[in-house]
Amino acid sequence: MKCPSDMARCNFMPLSPTATHPHPAGFTLLELLVVISIILALAALALPVFNHQQLQSRKVVALHMMRQLGTALEIHVAQNDNNLPDEGSVSENSWSYASDPTNTKCWFNALPRLLEMKPMSAFAGNPAAFYTKENLLYLPGATYPAGGARLIKPLYAVGINSKLQRRDASGNKAFVNKNNIQSPSKTVLFLERGLPSEKRAMPTIPPYDGAPKASPNAFVARHSKKGVLTFVDGHAASVEASEILDAAGNVRLPPSSDIIWSL
Repeated sequence: MKCPSDMARCNFMPLSPTATHPHPAGFTLLELLVVISIILALAALALPVFNHQQLQSRKVVALHMMRQLGTALEIHVAQNDNNLPDEGSVSENSWSYASDPTNTKCWFNALPRLLEMKPMSAFAGNPAAFYTKENLLYLPGATYPAGGARLIKPLYAVGINSKLQRRDASGNKAFVNKNNIQSPSKTVLFLERGLPSEKRAMPTIPPYDGAPKASPNAFVARHSKKGVLTFVDGHAASVEASEILDAAGNVRLPPSSDIIWSL
């Protein structure tokens, strides 16, 4: 027969914490709602930062590409008696025009070659490759049309200033000599230009067409109201759309602006 004291010890053995305080198997609805609310709040805080960083990254890429054009320009000038590259036709923009052997001296063919990159003519047989990093002139920050619309003709996110090259007395276009430009550091040679699907810098300017030549009102502000210009001296800079165009879409000229467009 067991001792009563042993029986008492057995009957009053303490229970484990798990047995006295059981926990639910998962989160309660309230806990889930709190977690979701925290995640949404963090996402709302992070999104503007992410968008800003993305815009800054795209601007850096644009500045780099426009500086590359400035470098190629300096090489071209040194090899061609200080002449700037040929602008090409203001009205022609097609794959056949770009690949025509008579247009090898046009800027979009001549300058990429100087940097050991593919000229525009090399993409005529594979237009889709034009919209990749194989192309010096491709800008990831530009809004190119989707699908087959971009393949119909080349769409340039950067253009050469159409206000420099002029016809001579015989009606022929003469090369522009750098020595004839009084302020190379203020005179625009290349500009980020708009594509048909992009928002216009000013609502009063004509729609963008993505042509290889561009007047001042083709300037596009892709980077928080700013776009990039390359000047005749080879340097590139980011400028506000309001420094180029007024509210009516008219081009700002000296003395109201330090940016020069024509000789």
